[in-house]
Amino acid sequence: MSATDLAAAVGDRPDGEAAAVLARVTGPDGTTERGSGAADPATGRPVGPDLVFRIGGVTKTFVAATVLGLAAEGLIDPDEPVAAHLPGVLRAPATVRQLLDHTAGLADESDVRYNDTGWFLRHRFDTFTPEQLVARAVRLPPAFEPGTAQQITRAGYVLAGMLIEQVTGNPYAAEIRSRILRPLGLRRTFLPGADPALPEPCLRGTDEGIDVTEHSPSIHGAAGEMLSTVDDLDRFLTALLVGEVIPEKELRQMFRVPRVPYLGGGEAFCGAGLDSVVVPGGDTVWGMAGIVHGHLGGIAATVAPGTREPVRRLVYMVAPTVRGRLRVPPVAQRIILAAFGG
Repeated sequence: MSATDLAAAVGDRPDGEAAAVLARVTGPDGTTERGSGAADPATGRPVGPDLVFRIGGVTKTFVAATVLGLAAEGLIDPDEPVAAHLPGVLRAPATVRQLLDHTAGLADESDVRYNDTGWFLRHRFDTFTPEQLVARAVRLPPAFEPGTAQQITRAGYVLAGMLIEQVTGNPYAAEIRSRILRPLGLRRTFLPGADPALPEPCLRGTDEGIDVTEHSPSIHGAAGEMLSTVDDLDRFLTALLVGEVIPEKELRQMFRVPRVPYLGGGEAFCGAGLDSVVVPGGDTVWGMAGIVHGHLGGIAATVAPGTREPVRRLVYMVAPTVRGRLRVPPVAQRIILAAFGG
């Protein structure tokens, strides 16, 4: 990776694509960090790795690690039916593992219209329960027989959060704090529940010109409610890959991609809380991206063959100008390719 390539991917912000971007790459050649734009357009505060932002779907990596931590303690068997802990919720006999790797067959439907900016603006301060977030997905017939295909759904991880609570008797947020945040010293990572505010300093976010920084995280639930910083995500990613978060046996399951088709075309690419992509040059990059209205963030890494030791890792945050429908918009694609030599 060259610093020039990363700087080009970060770009000169603000522009029509993003108000601010920050990316950090760490590898054998050291650490390179590039930022552009203002974290707060009103004050001109520059971007920095200590800014709190909404990490969206990267929440799934924390949730998956928590579920697998419970598996390491013998409290959950990844291959047991979800119904063993949440009876009567699913219409098909999906397993815990299938929730985590998106092969449970859940319909990708919700009464909560995440991608609809007009709907979001009308409802962004409403409070949603987990049951409301999954109601439509579990009410509809399965999209496929569990284990025969893959399709990313938010409902699967909302259910995983409900599973954590059923097994432990504690809110999933409390389990993530006690198992991951406190042991790793992630003091700027939060599970805010329904609190719409972000701790300062934070990255301001807009969608179609409207400041949407403040909104109820309950609209995302266990599939995307968390807040963090580039500093904290970098620490979490490193700790996860070197075995500080869950034991090696369970960590391997995060890298286990089922050999089934992806419902939208191509082959499956999701493990349990980590996605994979092969970049030009042949390296497999593992990570997770998360986009919500106002914020986009991601973690990614290549690992040494035969181990999970990180060779090169990437953490990034973006304040996009529009929510869009892509999980990994072009700005993030360019950063990933610049970081991993594509």
